[in-house]
Amino acid sequence: MIDVARAAKVGLTTVSRVLNEPKSVSEETRQRVMRAIAEIGYVPNLVAGSLASRRTNVVAAMVPTIGNPVFSETIESMSDEFREEGFHLLLGRTGEDESETESLISTFLARRPDALFIHGSKMPAAAHAMLQRAAIPVVESGDLSRAEGAVDMVVAYSNFAAAKAMTSHLLSRGHRKIAFVGRETRLNDRAQERQRGYSAALKEARIPVRSELILDLMLGYQEGAQALLHLRAVEPDLDAIFFAGDVWAAGALYECQRQGWRVPTDIAIAGFDDHIVAAQTVPPLTTVRVRRGEIGRRAAQLLLSRLRGDEVVEKIINVGFEIIERESA
Repeated sequence: MIDVARAAKVGLTTVSRVLNEPKSVSEETRQRVMRAIAEIGYVPNLVAGSLASRRTNVVAAMVPTIGNPVFSETIESMSDEFREEGFHLLLGRTGEDESETESLISTFLARRPDALFIHGSKMPAAAHAMLQRAAIPVVESGDLSRAEGAVDMVVAYSNFAAAKAMTSHLLSRGHRKIAFVGRETRLNDRAQERQRGYSAALKEARIPVRSELILDLMLGYQEGAQALLHLRAVEPDLDAIFFAGDVWAAGALYECQRQGWRVPTDIAIAGFDDHIVAAQTVPPLTTVRVRRGEIGRRAAQLLLSRLRGDEVVEKIINVGFEIIERESA
């Protein structure tokens, strides 16, 4: 830091502020210090620094998978908010395994992040206890039901309400034989809530919930196409399929084109997430839009407020959802 200060012709305190509180210095000074850091090749020792300041300027974020683009919008929004305050994200993948979630939380806490964001299924008891002992700000996401028994704060939406709303939309269009395709529910509370919302809408309409019209699959375009063929074989008079993920729905739409089936005349197709592909399919996909970017933005704002020592009044934030009606249903 002495070398950087000399090269930038500033004091040690200014170098420290550039690294830890970039908004507290002018942009011209910050740029001069950053150029000196780049020229010298200086890398701050965050572990040593945290012993004195109790801060690492790192926030850890955990998501179920890096392969699903729906999580990237959340992470991008969070990263933008943190970057402005001089914080950086440490990203980890949990999958759907509770033991992996517990292991990753333990690994992250050992590196002393200032805060933690967790998107996934319900918290394992051991992980919950670890986070309470760590006493750092935590935001959980995935489903609004996490509010009950949350470690700290929650930013999410109701998967149950969203799935029920989409199923009700299909019912309002006159469809009565509606199938549902989602993820395995055993370890995935979001999948459980979506399937529960679908079933609740059918029951309210006094339509029997048929187990043979409910599929649990891995997410993929091919899986969506196979699900369509299977469900049409099980029920030739099938009116509609609600896919709890746009990738499945897009795969089904491609298969409809191959089979010469008209959408929505022969069968209606609906999705979930408003993935970038949803507006580009033929026909464009009716889907549930979730404000993923808003989840990331609000989560980051809550964590930053706590890190500044501000009082957080609203600890549970419901970002809601929207039914996007297009031509497929």
